[in-house]
Amino acid sequence: MPEERQMKMDDFLDTLSEDSSSNGVFYLQKQNSNLTTELSCLMPDVDDHISWATEALGKLPDAVNFWLGDKRAVTSMHKDHYENLYCVISGEKHFTLLPPTETYFVPYGDFPAAVYKENSKGEFDIVPQPDIGTVPWITVDPLSPNLKKYPEFGQARAINCTLKAGDMLYLPSLWFHHVHQSHGCIALNYWYDMEFDIKYNYFKFTESIGDICRYHKKAKEKMKKTESS
Repeated sequence: MPEERQMKMDDFLDTLSEDSSSNGVFYLQKQNSNLTTELSCLMPDVDDHISWATEALGKLPDAVNFWLGDKRAVTSMHKDHYENLYCVISGEKHFTLLPPTETYFVPYGDFPAAVYKENSKGEFDIVPQPDIGTVPWITVDPLSPNLKKYPEFGQARAINCTLKAGDMLYLPSLWFHHVHQSHGCIALNYWYDMEFDIKYNYFKFTESIGDICRYHKKAKEKMKKTESS
C-alpha cells in the first residue's frame, strides 16, 4: 500500500511540476468520497450524482472521489464491488479492462500486507503490516506481462480505452482494470454500490470454473511428473 501523508494543496501542486526532484509519486486519491468531504468546496462545480445512472441503478452513489496526480502513478490491476462512472476533467486516463469471462487468466492471490515508508535518505522501504494479515493482489502488469511466469495471461482478451477531457466510462462492478494517466490528469468517479444479483453469481461462476481448471491442470502436471519418474 502507498504511504499516506497530509499536505497543503499548493505544496502538492508544486510536486507535480515536471522538474520536481522528489522520489515519491504523488497522487491525490482516497476512495472515501473525498470530494464530498475533504474537497467539498469544489462540489458547487460538479454534479453530486449522475442522473441517468442514479435512475438506472435506483440509488445515489456511495462515494464521489477526486483524482489528481503524477504521470508515473499507476493503479495496478484490481476489481471493485461498485458500479463505477469515471469522468475525466483534464488530461487523459488509459484503462486496460478485463471482463469476468477472463478470470481464469488473471493471476489473483493473497499476499502479506505492507506499506511504503520514506526513510531519511529519501528512499522508500517496504514495511510489513502483520496486523492486517494478507491482501488480495494481482501480480501481472498487463502492459508488459511476464508470460514465462504467467503464460495463461497471454490468452486474456483485454479491452483498452483512453478517456480524454469530457469523456465518461461506465466500468461495471467486478471487472478487472489497470489504469495509468497523463501528467496532472484530473478526474472524478462516482461509485454506486453493486447488487449481489445474477451478475455477482455469474462472476462467482467464472471464478469457480477457473479454480476447477487450475486444479485439473495441476493434477495433469503432477501425473506427468510421476510417470516420467
